[in-house]
Amino acid sequence: MDNSPAVDAKALFASDTKVNILPFAVMAGGWLAPLLKFWALASGFHRPYDFPDGDYAPPLALFAGAVLVSYACWWLPAGWYRPRRFERRLWPLFGVRLFRYLVPDGDLANRWRRRREPGFRVVRNRAAAEVFLRRTVRSEQSHLMLLVFGAFSAVWAWHLGWNGWALFLTVGNVLVNLYPILLQRYTRSRFPARFTG
Repeated sequence: MDNSPAVDAKALFASDTKVNILPFAVMAGGWLAPLLKFWALASGFHRPYDFPDGDYAPPLALFAGAVLVSYACWWLPAGWYRPRRFERRLWPLFGVRLFRYLVPDGDLANRWRRRREPGFRVVRNRAAAEVFLRRTVRSEQSHLMLLVFGAFSAVWAWHLGWNGWALFLTVGNVLVNLYPILLQRYTRSRFPARFTG
């Protein structure tokens, strides 16, 4: 007998999580899908018939190295994820507060949920704070991996002379990966030291 909780799609889209769907769609469709399209074109996996012939893929060793370096970000030491004192003042200068308002589970989504559940709090107690902070680290790790691979992709596009792709992938990488990293660090910097170590 399967005791795993079933996901009710109707309830999911009728719940307060629906306010998160648009930011997720923009992030996935606005950067991840084009990133995959870029590599499909460069590798020859999926090219239109009128696409110019040629070998646009990087050497396999270079591509594998980029993937490994990206993946290695997962094992950075814990100290890497500890916010520094200056960060709390620095990140708002880059518009992190505005970004926090618009992202999934950000200020807009939380405000929407509090209208329906006045008692809702993201962090209710110390245990919830510790879980929340671990989640911010996991999120930062994931975005850091994607940031590194996205940077490699943009550099390879520039190397090919595909400057439009290079610019698009770079701007998208900043919005979809760099800003979420800054946001996670900013969020942790706002917690008392006893929670962040």
